[in-house]
Amino acid sequence: MKKLLVFCLFSLSAWGQSDTLHYSFGAYAETYYGRSFTNPQADEKSALFYNHTTLNQPAVNLGLITFSASNSKWTFQGDFMLGTYSQKNLASEPGMLKHIYQFNASLQIAPKHQLMLGIMPSHIGLESAKNWENPSFTRSYIAENSPYYESGLAWVYSPSQRVNLKLFALTGWQTMHKFRPALGTQLTIENAKGIRFNSSGFIGDEGKGLRVFYDNYVQIPLSNSVSWTLCEDVGFESGNFWHGGSTFLTWQIRPALKLTGRLEYYTDPKAIILAESFSDLSQSLSADYQLTSWGMLRTEWKHSEKWGNEVLLGVLLNLNLGQ
Repeated sequence: MKKLLVFCLFSLSAWGQSDTLHYSFGAYAETYYGRSFTNPQADEKSALFYNHTTLNQPAVNLGLITFSASNSKWTFQGDFMLGTYSQKNLASEPGMLKHIYQFNASLQIAPKHQLMLGIMPSHIGLESAKNWENPSFTRSYIAENSPYYESGLAWVYSPSQRVNLKLFALTGWQTMHKFRPALGTQLTIENAKGIRFNSSGFIGDEGKGLRVFYDNYVQIPLSNSVSWTLCEDVGFESGNFWHGGSTFLTWQIRPALKLTGRLEYYTDPKAIILAESFSDLSQSLSADYQLTSWGMLRTEWKHSEKWGNEVLLGVLLNLNLGQ
């Protein structure tokens, strides 16, 4: 992995010097306060969760310092993080790797072809670790229990503006320092009406037999202000399976105000991904108020059969400076 990081840095000077250099700096902060009404004395959520895990006191879920540089042929991105998300989800990574959100370089090898190398946000699923980009405040079960990041090599083919295909050679299921060779796929299609379909896959041996996993979602605009998203994933390993699904309905009431409802389920009967057999059904309602182009207030009420009622309040800041 150290060689991989050095290669990404070297790529800055190796891939073309004739174009205008564009660069940007940024800072992102996702603060929150969470409370469980079912277990009001708890100070932390179950180990099943990796985001917004602190209860009954303010905390930072994710803080980022970001940098990117690019010209017409190459792009470099380096983002470094702290917060309760990185403490939980990257606990197995050694040293400074715990604080890397992404560290990668990409090269445009032809008009429709691109290569990408390094540590990247996961290609799997709708939701990312950066809450600003997600429909609901909290993450769904299928997001929490599939990779948030990955490392390796990606080939990107874009035959048109509406179709994108990616093939991945990965170091494993959400890992930087371990090496368990794996493959990944992603296909994204969007039509003229704004309907977007995404299908992502993973195949590799994580030490218990061959793991095969697929995540699919479709986003459908129902009107100028209402959109519907349907997500589903399923995984197989050693003859056993786990699966989950979620659906989001988003209403943009005003340019600054948005409501999102979510209904989801998750089941891992043989404890393939989780530490013990598990299943749950939950629903949530998120409200977002955009204060400025770089500031947002978010709140969410969530109820599940297993955890009862929870409330989350948060402030998100997303600053970018560039040329």
